[in-house]
Amino acid sequence: MDFNDVKGVVRQGELPIESVENPYGDYYIVKIKNDAGLTWVPGEHGVYTLPNKQIEGRKYRLFSVASIPEEGFLLIGTRTGKETSSFKKTLVNMQPGEKITIRGPFGWMKVKDETSPIVMFASGVGITPFRALLKQLEFDTRRPIEVVYTSSRYYLFGEEIKSIAQNNPMIHLHKMTSREETTAKLDELALKYGDTAYYFNSGSPAVLKFVKKRYREKGISKKRIVSDTFFGAK
Repeated sequence: MDFNDVKGVVRQGELPIESVENPYGDYYIVKIKNDAGLTWVPGEHGVYTLPNKQIEGRKYRLFSVASIPEEGFLLIGTRTGKETSSFKKTLVNMQPGEKITIRGPFGWMKVKDETSPIVMFASGVGITPFRALLKQLEFDTRRPIEVVYTSSRYYLFGEEIKSIAQNNPMIHLHKMTSREETTAKLDELALKYGDTAYYFNSGSPAVLKFVKKRYREKGISKKRIVSDTFFGAK
């Protein structure tokens, strides 16, 4: 992490909600109009607050931006969970035109160069920053890109990511359901690419701890492992 990764934290904007979609279960996609001309690097996240709303408990959340600036809007992907927090209950019930405040975006989950292979590991809703990265890399055929996406049931942005992979021969999507097959695939890719690749990981703290340890055991150096935790999980 360096200064360029966090300098965006000084920016702040108040933007209107465009739509809230509930594609399945407790998964939600929040679309925000980019009226302020906000810009960001794909893979970054922001700190979100809900002005003029009465929120119990923590009054902010960190969410990855799942879209790229060229799309003209910001996307947030989230789950409410079994016990929905006051913040998320309010967020997913907001109406078009209501405002949300974002500080940033900023962060370190960004493409590092133009040639290194990329291995992306996403657990559940951890796919959100990778939706942005894959939109950025949609037509990049200079290096292999492996996407290991594990979920017990639903795959957020699954069809869109499948379409991106089908249209780029260098992008390979591996959809997993069990820890065993996921671990085997990550081991296989670590052996295949070694330290030539960057390994991007997004998921819960416990999952990321396991994956990082696994990569280190396979000889992958710390500088090639880039992780993004579910700061907005609850």
